[in-house]
Amino acid sequence: KLDTCRVVVFQDDKTDQAMASVIVFNDEDLAAMTLPFRYGNGKSPIKCDSVIFWKTRTELFDMKSVLIDTIRQTVLLGLISDMSGSKPPMKKGEGEVAKIYFTLPKGAKFQDVLIDTTWIKPFNLLKFVTPDVKGIYPAFDNSKALIKGGIPLTAPSKRKSEAPSKAGEK
Repeated sequence: KLDTCRVVVFQDDKTDQAMASVIVFNDEDLAAMTLPFRYGNGKSPIKCDSVIFWKTRTELFDMKSVLIDTIRQTVLLGLISDMSGSKPPMKKGEGEVAKIYFTLPKGAKFQDVLIDTTWIKPFNLLKFVTPDVKGIYPAFDNSKALIKGGIPLTAPSKRKSEAPSKAGEK
């Protein structure tokens, strides 16, 4: 099984809130992670409010950096397990590492938004780091990362094949 970062959105239709649970599966110990996400195209009315680590696998990490860019609609999480040489790395396993909270516009319909990974300047991309400083580029699963706004995402148009048809087909 590949090391994986997965985002699962929980949304209550009666409130103006959504929470994205960031879940990590790792088959070896991890000393650090960079988790960059985007939640819109810069025009979505969704607002990222906060990120918490309480009751997650990273709760006791020494460094938990959060950068929320409301203009670009990105969230960058930087996590380092130990800065002093006295704490163990995150053990192999699977579980939640962060919770990202969003506020949705009350009563307004907007286009559904799929939370995705992204690249954030200068060079922040989805990456895990082992205690011996080996970089791991995990798989990303956002199949359950949809924030519903009532206007479905537009499906990419299907282009007809431009390849010549097989012999005998009309």
